[in-house]
Amino acid sequence: MNRTKITKSILTLAVIAALTGCNHNDTTTTPMDKVGDKTFKMSVAHINDTHSNFDAHSLDFVNSDLSTPDTSFKVRTDVGGYPRLAAKLHAAREAADASGTPFLALHGGDAFQGSLYFSLLKGAGNATLLSEMGLDAMAIGNHEFDLGNDPLISFIENVNFPLLAANLDTSADADMKNLDNLKSYTIKEFNGEKVGIFGLVLEDLGQISSPGKNLKFNKEVDTAQKIVDELKAKGINKIVMVSHIGVDRDVRIAKEVNGVDLIVGGHSHTRLGDFTNLGLGKGHTEVSYAEIFTNKDGKGKTCVVQAGEYAEAVGQIDVSLSEQGELLSCKGNNTLLIGKNFKFKYADVDGDGKKDRTALTDEHQAATESFVAKQDNIAITEENQSLRRIIDLNYKPQVEAFSSKVIGHIDDAGDSDNKFDHVRIPGKKRSGASLATTGSEAGAHVAASMAWILEQQGYNVDMAITNTGGVRADIVPKEGTDELTAGYILGTLLPFGNEVALVKLTGTEVRELLETTINYATSPDATSDGGFPTTANLKYTYRGTESEGSRIDELQVCKGGVDANACIDIIDSATYNIATTSFLLGGKDGYSLFLGKDATNSGFKDNQAMIDYVSDLTKKGLKLTELKTGLTYIPADPSKVDNPLVKPTDNANQ
Repeated sequence: MNRTKITKSILTLAVIAALTGCNHNDTTTTPMDKVGDKTFKMSVAHINDTHSNFDAHSLDFVNSDLSTPDTSFKVRTDVGGYPRLAAKLHAAREAADASGTPFLALHGGDAFQGSLYFSLLKGAGNATLLSEMGLDAMAIGNHEFDLGNDPLISFIENVNFPLLAANLDTSADADMKNLDNLKSYTIKEFNGEKVGIFGLVLEDLGQISSPGKNLKFNKEVDTAQKIVDELKAKGINKIVMVSHIGVDRDVRIAKEVNGVDLIVGGHSHTRLGDFTNLGLGKGHTEVSYAEIFTNKDGKGKTCVVQAGEYAEAVGQIDVSLSEQGELLSCKGNNTLLIGKNFKFKYADVDGDGKKDRTALTDEHQAATESFVAKQDNIAITEENQSLRRIIDLNYKPQVEAFSSKVIGHIDDAGDSDNKFDHVRIPGKKRSGASLATTGSEAGAHVAASMAWILEQQGYNVDMAITNTGGVRADIVPKEGTDELTAGYILGTLLPFGNEVALVKLTGTEVRELLETTINYATSPDATSDGGFPTTANLKYTYRGTESEGSRIDELQVCKGGVDANACIDIIDSATYNIATTSFLLGGKDGYSLFLGKDATNSGFKDNQAMIDYVSDLTKKGLKLTELKTGLTYIPADPSKVDNPLVKPTDNANQ
């Protein structure tokens, strides 16, 4: 396997971080002085949900050393990117090799999607870059299937590590059943000691992606126990599961399956660990990093970890196992990898009412570097220069050429950040406002663009309904400007490129669709919260406090948009033309009501529709301004809403 070396100075810093940063969480099941001489110790570094974030992006964190009781000193810097992941993974392996410790580097799935690199390159860039990281195995994520089987097959054939999916049955698929590099499990041997690593994918993956129709996804718990028993029958009692099913389902496996020692997870984008020291909260309210659970038999123990999302962090866990495979100790931490190009919002220099973000003073720079050095869950990490060169020479030029094209301008007068915020569930902030009553501002524009593109082609469109999970981010201008670029829409806002379609529903079915999808998305048992609808030309109230079947109230259709104030009550028996996506027409994300309905695919992608929509406004001399979402959301459980609300005055005009 090709192990790209890093410079000695980078290696030294990263090795120190790897060795000293493993004290954040230490969960031990057996006193270490009673472990004995035959203890098997292993170090595991892991990443997940990297989503083609080849380059770093911005992170805001609080330097509490410089904060006051009245003001948080919030610093912005760049975080993550594939070159930083490579630097950390290589350094961790070098440190393990130097100490003679067995080492694994694992990926919890979802390398595909998420950036303009993927939109332009598909899986090709990921195959090259991930192969340079020295991974030992990777779980298949749901987004690996977004473009169908062919790009995934190419990816599997071009990486130098195995893809694992024990509950994926490919026997009926002529193209996938004979892939040598797609496995249920792989076995690594360290000085005569064998470690089994198996993978799990979502058992309901077909509901949220586009796998080939001949693929079958078997039950997660049943498959996990079957594979553990198979490995133990081979004499292998040290067992790791690398999964892409989400932290809650990982916990279920830990509790219901006997014999898994460590679960390295993905899918839920959970940055496990306590990051309150950085003003970033806790990744999960109930599961810490390296949380240990008791198995169904009441004896065995399983440790659960997950690193987060978007190539921001690397988790590293040190595991001790008895000769019989009993988990004795599980300790480690999850580390955000950052640069040191720190910026801070200082005073209003220009007198325009806005604080200027600029480089830190020398004093504040030194104080922030010192603060970071004292933390065990964030580290200044130089990029691996080999990966940086591959990206810069082979991929970045074509991305920059396209992404730099300005197609429009943003003017959100009600938002000091001049952006349209996005939430999947009202009241659940992502990177901006909580939008507890109105739902996604960004989603309102995406839905409007879908209705607009079909109208331009002569279709009669009454409304648009799409899912918030298909909208991947806020609508944000280039930093320091009001400019919106094509690259941001293609690579960040709408990277999936779903086809826009037209479907017919009765008024009664519209009402039912809205309620069932909201109920589905907000259910504690939901596979994804991305099924929540975001709409155009539609106005309604969802009352979660009412009984099921009677939660949609004041339902109106608004030709010309909610802002036009020309809304009329929907007639239950009338038929309405609805712009949506071909993805949802397949019944995905809770939209089973669409199945079998009269529908037409337009041939236009949702991201291209958004680009054309914004470009048309620009031609008319207009900017992208805030749209009323049409939603009034009353949750069933107000305690689930962010408290306090983030940017509570935003959307006040709705």
